[in-house]
This record gives sequence, C-alpha cells and structure tokens, in this order.
Amino acid sequence: MIESAYFLSQFEDQWVLRLSFERELAEVSSECLVAMDGEGKILAADRVASRSLAREIGGGNLAGRQIGDVFDLSFEKLLDIFSRSSMVLPIRTQKTGLQMYGSLRCPQAISVKPLKQVEKPVSRSREVPVVGEPLTLDYLAGEDRRLKESVERIKRVMNKPIPILLNGETGTGKEMFAQAIHNASRRADKPFVAVNCAAIPESLIESELFGYKEGAFTGARSKGMRGKILQSDGGTLFLDEIGDMPASLQPRLLRVLAEREVTPLGGETPIPVDLHVICATHRNIMDMVAGGEFREDLYYRLNGVSFELPSLRERSDISRLISDVLTIEAGNSLESVTIDDEAMRVMSEFSWPGNIRQLRNALRYALAVCDKGIITCADLPVDVICPQDPKGQPAKALPRQAAAPLPETTEEEDSTPAVEEAVAGLSAMEQAERQVILDALQKHKWQVSKAVKEVGISRATMYRKMDKYAIIPPNKR
Repeated sequence: MIESAYFLSQFEDQWVLRLSFERELAEVSSECLVAMDGEGKILAADRVASRSLAREIGGGNLAGRQIGDVFDLSFEKLLDIFSRSSMVLPIRTQKTGLQMYGSLRCPQAISVKPLKQVEKPVSRSREVPVVGEPLTLDYLAGEDRRLKESVERIKRVMNKPIPILLNGETGTGKEMFAQAIHNASRRADKPFVAVNCAAIPESLIESELFGYKEGAFTGARSKGMRGKILQSDGGTLFLDEIGDMPASLQPRLLRVLAEREVTPLGGETPIPVDLHVICATHRNIMDMVAGGEFREDLYYRLNGVSFELPSLRERSDISRLISDVLTIEAGNSLESVTIDDEAMRVMSEFSWPGNIRQLRNALRYALAVCDKGIITCADLPVDVICPQDPKGQPAKALPRQAAAPLPETTEEEDSTPAVEEAVAGLSAMEQAERQVILDALQKHKWQVSKAVKEVGISRATMYRKMDKYAIIPPNKR
C-alpha cells in the first residue's frame, strides 16, 4: 500500500491506469499501476505490473512502450471509454488475452498541458450525463467562452489551499459548480457539506456551524453535535449566501480559517480541521465591506480567487443549454421530446431573470403539458411566452418586467419623521436595495413569503432588511 501510494504521488501529473485481476476488488484495491504521458507512452510501472505484463512485450521494460502495444485498445480509445464512464471496466492484454479490470486516474497536477489526444474526452464530457450522476465542470461550462476560461482556471487551483468565491445572480447554479469542483478535486471521496447562511436562523447558525458539547445550552442534544465544519473535515465546506452571515459570527469563522481548528460551543479544546472552503453569493461583498456589513479581513480570507458565473441571458450557448436542460428534465429521452423552432427562438431571446432555476421550471411545465413529444410556444409558461403581434406571430420575448409590468399600488409608504431620517442616512446602494425590497412587498400585498422569492433572499434576511431600512408594514404603522 505504501509502495502504491508513493507511485501515485510520484506520477500525480500523469495518467495512471489502475489494474486488478479480480473485478470484486478492483474498486478498492489496485494490484498493478501503469503511468502514461499525454500521448499514451508508458512512463513507469510498479513491480507487480512490470512482472505481470512483461510477457506481453516479450520481456524487457514496459517504459517507453505505447499502451496499445500491451493492451487491445489504443490510448485514444482508453480515454474515450473512461470519459463516458467512471466504472471499472474489463481490459484484455494484446498478446495473451489476459483479462484485467481497470480504472483511469486523470492528471492531478496543474503542470499537465492539454494535448490533442487529451482534447477528445473533454469534448465528450458535453454528453448529457445519466440521470442521477453529478454534472462535471466541463459540462456546466458548456460552449460559453467565459465559462470555459473560468473552468480552466478552476482546475488549476481546486487542489491548492486557496479558497474559492463564486459570484453570480440567484439561480445561476453556484451550488452545482461548487459540487462539481469538489467532485473533480482530490477531495472527491471526502464529504461535501453545504451550508446556506441565509436559510439558518441567526440564533442557530453558530451551533450548526461549530457544533456543541453535551449540556452546552438548554435544549442541546444529550450527546452534543458535530457542526458542519467538523462534518466537512477532509472534504469541502460550501458556504452559500455568505453575504448573509451574521456579523457576530464572522470573527469566529475567520479564526477557524486562519487557525484551521474549531472549538465547539461549550468546549475547551480546539479540534484540528482540514477543509477546502468554497463560498457563493449574489451580493457585492466589496460594497458590504465598504458599508461595514462584512468584515474586510474575512472577505480577503475567503476570496483567494473569485469567479463570476454569467447569467443565462449573458451566455453565448443559450440554445445548446436549453437542449441540455430539456434532456436532463426529460430523463435522458431527448429522442422522444423536441422543441420546435419558434419555441426555441422565444426561449433563446427571453431574458430569464431567474436563470437556470427558472429555465428548469419552465421546461418541467412544458414537458407536462406538451402533446406528441413536441414543445411549442403554447406549452411554455405565461411569463416566458411573448404576446402575439397583429399578424398573429409571436413577438420578441421581453424581460419579465416588460412582458408583465408591475401592478401599481395604491398604498402610500409610511413617511413619518423617523422613517425619513433613517432613509436619509442610507448610501445610494442601500437606498436602491431598499426600493427593490419595498417594491416586492407592495407588489405582493406585503406577503413576505412571496416577496422573498422575487427578491431572492431568505425570510430572516428580509425581516433584518426591513428593520434596517425602516420598512414598516401597513398593519404595524
């Protein structure tokens, strides 16, 4: 085991074919290891592989041979097979027909340059995955140039001790990208723990994150609880909506990241923790830092490198993306469900303010109501389909605000001196945020549950913002 671990470490920047003679043991133990470069030339083999495969080449050293000289498939075919499946597959030797069971480990280090032979499985990664399988970084990037460039940079830093910050509008798939980063990293076999900082009540987020010892507070579990940070030990901790983390907990999180140890509530001894942190937010953290809402030192601790996920309306591969999402939602049965040209045009020109989340819901609805496996304009949700022009043809799809103007409200906002004083002390950014929240509340007749969905924040954050911006419901004036 030590010898195998050393071999894998020495050739972490190369392709490694892991082989076993027994199918049942192949997933947990590799008896033979063969390292190859990007052209399929064997660089080295461990003792067992050298001894077992020597007869296939008539004796001598395996190093310098092509993998196709030893096994009954070329390097290109090998990449093609494993790009479509991560399962252990049977492989036969070229000369004697000895059957072995193998899996392929991709290069782990950032020094490997993509060669022509390596580009093939990258293109195949765009194939729609089987339902239930995690999506890869290459698949999520699609054909959008900006995203593909970001993914290439992500691959270079994901195995380094560098925190990653994902910025993007709500619904752009930040958690999916975080999961894909984890799955592509060396921590893939360790836990991926996601924490939505906006969804957990402020009174509970400390115990949820850091855990607590037995009897730490009234109502605590009798045996205590390991917090999310300890649960992610060895793996990845994903902090979604990091901009909504309460200010009182930011110093504790900063200490955990700096010291790499966590002290549960009611505990005295710090516990070492090894984790990779990925954060996501749809807010401008720098503006929050300037406004005193977010600690500057924590921001620079979390922002080792940041990536901007473009909104759906900014993506250059929108038609391809719509087809891919349709395939996933249809359960990998695209041959039986299609979108006609007019419906595709309408969807491609729509602004999608809810991004991927809204697109998935729209296609789920269309799949449920379409006939004969063809989605037409009539099958699209009302907020996506555009009205017809005088000639009876669908007009150009418009943003939600233009297609369905916000209803005028007859309610007057409370304008007491206290409210006016509070508003006067706000920055321009804060006043704009206050107006967005106020418009959403008035639009939905002060029903907070509906307003938070439109604004894209949690109920707890909504109430905090209402209190901060002196937004008072009519029944409390």
